[in-house]
Amino acid sequence: MSIFEFDNNPIVFEARFYVTGLLNKYLPAICKFHNIHHTLNVVQFCYELGDHYCLPKTDMEKLLMAAWFHDTGYCLSIDDHENESVTVASTFLESHNVTDDYTFSVNNLILATKRLAEPSTLAEQIICDADTQHLGAEDYFKWSALLKEEFELKNCQELSDKEWKHMNICFFNSHRYFTEYAQRWWGEQKLENLKQLKGQDDNR
Repeated sequence: MSIFEFDNNPIVFEARFYVTGLLNKYLPAICKFHNIHHTLNVVQFCYELGDHYCLPKTDMEKLLMAAWFHDTGYCLSIDDHENESVTVASTFLESHNVTDDYTFSVNNLILATKRLAEPSTLAEQIICDADTQHLGAEDYFKWSALLKEEFELKNCQELSDKEWKHMNICFFNSHRYFTEYAQRWWGEQKLENLKQLKGQDDNR
């Protein structure tokens, strides 16, 4: 199963190349986590979950569009990047003559990835779960190290390992996967990652 199976869809195909070029050219160097690799993962997992739940073709298309564009706002502003991502996506979609309802749906999916947002549709739940899949990944600590580096560069603030572990434990405790698929396939590893975090925290 691959996101590129959707490349026969013209607008998704064009979005992939547009966003890839945008991130490669304009993404700030401090974005060690929120980069093309993270975006590709989010798109892939949106496709995986959307396929599992048999999303209608148009809903899957909107989901993948939102996944491609959800972090493009970092090219405009490090702060409030979700709203900036809506701006980028809207500009792209306007040039492709989609309906206002289509653009509205894509933008809502992007905004659903805001921290503490509560998704109200299955597609919103899917993109939220895909965006935080790394919490339940076997290579979570690799992603965590990249996010720590990005956080430090953004805030001009060096964090001790203990401070970073504490921040991550708090985030884990406030986070939940919304879809049954994510809970089943990533939940156990997420608990294991949290257990390791707590163990490392206790040892410092």
